Amino acid sequence: MKKKYVLSVVAALALFGAAPALAADMPVKAEPAPAAVPSPFDIAFGTAFTSDYVLRGISQTMRNPAVQGYFEGDYKVTPWLTLYAGLWGSNVKFAGSGATAELDLSGGGRFSWGNFGLDVGYVYYFYPGDSSIEYGEFYGKPSYKVTDWLTLNAQVIGGDNFGNAGITGVYYAGGPSISLPNFLPMGITSSISGNYGYQYVQNGGSYSTWDAGISFTYKAITLDLRYFDTNGQGNTTGGCALPSGTRTCDASYVATLKFDTTLSALK
Repeated sequence: MKKKYVLSVVAALALFGAAPALAADMPVKAEPAPAAVPSPFDIAFGTAFTSDYVLRGISQTMRNPAVQGYFEGDYKVTPWLTLYAGLWGSNVKFAGSGATAELDLSGGGRFSWGNFGLDVGYVYYFYPGDSSIEYGEFYGKPSYKVTDWLTLNAQVIGGDNFGNAGITGVYYAGGPSISLPNFLPMGITSSISGNYGYQYVQNGGSYSTWDAGISFTYKAITLDLRYFDTNGQGNTTGGCALPSGTRTCDASYVATLKFDTTLSALK
């Protein structure tokens, strides 16, 4: 009996002494790597092909197609504030002007509080080929998400040197954007939207404009089909009547194919 007890003690001591070695041979579970902190900086960019570049109801290309593109750098200062600066460009064609392109240099900040958003900033319009019509404007673009499918948008943009003519011009516009039920294949989403705007021009030439359209989006690609019209009162200062007789402020149907993405989305 005593011999068995001694053997048991010896075996226990041997097992206890081997335990550290056994533990050393066991694989150690790696600690999970800390989640990467998202960069506050991002770059958005895109391009578009449109059958007519229409701005505030008036064609900027004499009813001809346009190729457009942009890039924008964003810096997220806080969860509710993002600062940005960007450049947008398009070909243009005006009666009586040598301008061949429009380059818009802009900068500002985007604020968000719950369902409310506000974009404020400044944009300067460069026109290579005709610097005499270059000018800048301040803008504010509020939005409010009423429901998951309805967002109300508005904008006020203007300044005291409209068209580099030394006069005040202010554009007011607003309208809804409605997301449609997912009835299309391949994850394609769709929405309808519309706007009503009023372009005030000091000393005459003010006019109203409106548009309505439907958009289809697949990943980073969007096809927009839109109807534009004005009340035709912008022909004195807006370049509405062309020598050929075509009126650039008349009703038009415009198709635009766009591609938009960000560097973060490509990672």
